[in-house]
Amino acid sequence: MINAARKPLQKSVIIKPVGSFCNLQCDYCFYLETKKLYTGPPASHRMSKQTLEKIIQDMFASCDTPTFIWHGGEPTLMGLEFFQQAMSLQRHYAKGRAYSNALQTNGTLLNKDWANFFKTENFLVGVSLDGPKHVHNQYRKDLQGKGTFSTVFENTKMLMQAQVPVNVLATVNSYSVQHTEQIYRFFKRHKFIFMQFMPVVETDPQNPERAASYSVTARAYGAFLHRLFNLWIKDFDFKHLKQKTSIRFFDDLVKKYAGMLPDHCIFQRVCAGAPVIEHNGDMFSCDYMVAEDTHIGNIYNTSVNEALASRINTAFGERKAQLNNRCTKCKWLELCYGGCIKDRIRDPNDQGHNRFCSSYQFFFQKADKQLKKLAELYQKYY
Repeated sequence: MINAARKPLQKSVIIKPVGSFCNLQCDYCFYLETKKLYTGPPASHRMSKQTLEKIIQDMFASCDTPTFIWHGGEPTLMGLEFFQQAMSLQRHYAKGRAYSNALQTNGTLLNKDWANFFKTENFLVGVSLDGPKHVHNQYRKDLQGKGTFSTVFENTKMLMQAQVPVNVLATVNSYSVQHTEQIYRFFKRHKFIFMQFMPVVETDPQNPERAASYSVTARAYGAFLHRLFNLWIKDFDFKHLKQKTSIRFFDDLVKKYAGMLPDHCIFQRVCAGAPVIEHNGDMFSCDYMVAEDTHIGNIYNTSVNEALASRINTAFGERKAQLNNRCTKCKWLELCYGGCIKDRIRDPNDQGHNRFCSSYQFFFQKADKQLKKLAELYQKYY
């Protein structure tokens, strides 16, 4: 018999308690530019307890099981006490309902107190770690221009020793793309088995007519996906239907092939996303595109539900579905639906077409048969 009970309404929100403020200066960081939206130095952009409470109260009013994603900048700059206050407020407004928390960090400010807090409060922690030392230090540097690998690596291991669930978040840039197998083996060797890889394409800050030198090319990214997939599939235990490693892009792609709804927005027809809430309560449609034209309200005068239903947010979401003939005629259209909007606009030479279109076409063609096989197994046994 089909269970007709209403499924719990879930919703996620990305909270920027310190806006774009960060203690690092990674070469490829796109979020530092958002400081121009606000007056005063970035260090002064700190969320008040009043705004924090307003967000938490609204999220529990807008859905049954909210997810709070703490982001930056570097969110741990707010200090542990801020997050302890947040947990107290969540328990108060939850009234026994379920909720979840995730935090993305550069990993440099963590210590055992943070680890104990994350473990006690059931946080999922994403740590920005690009790979082994030479890969990570290529672009991920502190304010003095020094590499941050040693601190981040040791703190990530500390979190895992404290049994905190950890994902490593690695960028694919012009340097790291050359070291696919080394990065994968490094993560696997140190038991960082939950991985996310994000291709970098940003506009050159010195020349807005081209992409920055650290951006990965379409050809290189396509080859990277293919090599990475072969490593991942080789580690798949087909006999027991178990993965030895989890790579979000591939996991969600298998879901897509199996007819399930993937979490990754790249595989969805429109941008449904989670709204971004800045330190002062301003809400925006997308984490990658915080700007005046994606502003959808402020938490003090607009609820999260109203912001999501707003004309501006709806129009933003539909931008993903506004495709040219190259996309509409593509045999792989229903996999990526034109890819992420940000990847259409960072390099003027792409002329509004997704930079990684040919990357995906190359990869989908190479992996199609194996993805279908995996999808059949998932449908059969899950």
